[in-house]
Amino acid sequence: MKHSTPLFFILLSILFATACEGPDTSPKALVNVFLVDAPANWDSVVVDIQGVEIDFVQSGRQGEIQKIWMPYEPADKSIDLSKLVNGNALPVSRREFLIGQITGVTFKLGSSHALYQGDKRYDLSLPSGNTDFYNNLNVDLEPGISYDIILDFDLEKSIKMVSQNPLSFSYNPTIQTYAGIGRGDISGTIAPTDLKPALYAISGKDSISTHTNTSGSFLFRLEQGIYTLYIDPKDNRYKADTIFNVEVKSGQRTTLDRITLPRR
Repeated sequence: MKHSTPLFFILLSILFATACEGPDTSPKALVNVFLVDAPANWDSVVVDIQGVEIDFVQSGRQGEIQKIWMPYEPADKSIDLSKLVNGNALPVSRREFLIGQITGVTFKLGSSHALYQGDKRYDLSLPSGNTDFYNNLNVDLEPGISYDIILDFDLEKSIKMVSQNPLSFSYNPTIQTYAGIGRGDISGTIAPTDLKPALYAISGKDSISTHTNTSGSFLFRLEQGIYTLYIDPKDNRYKADTIFNVEVKSGQRTTLDRITLPRR
């Protein structure tokens, strides 16, 4: 019993100190990470995702960058990117952050990637085995606000056909990262709906691409500004089309009239 009394007081002191600290009431912001796709004209593209690492500087600690890991939790980490069209998004991860600034995002992939065309699978090899894809991002986190970070995986730019016979591809993931706040949308429908046209929203020298879903519908999430919309039918029976001066306003959706591609 000689040792039990000091031990008791030590444990009591720890419990008292913990009770005095109470719950963490530091002001926080919620960060949600979503994956969207600008798909290529393939039947299916499946990628292996692991999660994201956030570069974060807490308020009052300028110059001290923390690496915050946000994993993709499901056991099955193989994602069919071709299904993420017309505004569909995959929730990757979410967590609370202290107040501060996000300065960068690293999207971490696994090693298993494949393209399916018809009944055939084509393995896609990451360049030099690289699985980490970094983008600068500046987001100031304020207390009580929820922030969306969007990972836009552009398959049209990521996958290039090297040869047709035999069919082979080069693969270099092209991923744009941006905050959802301040963006607007362009949406619409293209006929015939059974086409799989590629659409490009062009501003200056920059462009972003997407495809339609099975109903012919599409959606772009873009910074506010004036865009040219170019539609490539990817079918030589139809002519391409161009729509000029499409305005995107922050927090608003611009819905275009139904677009019917003319036959040649």
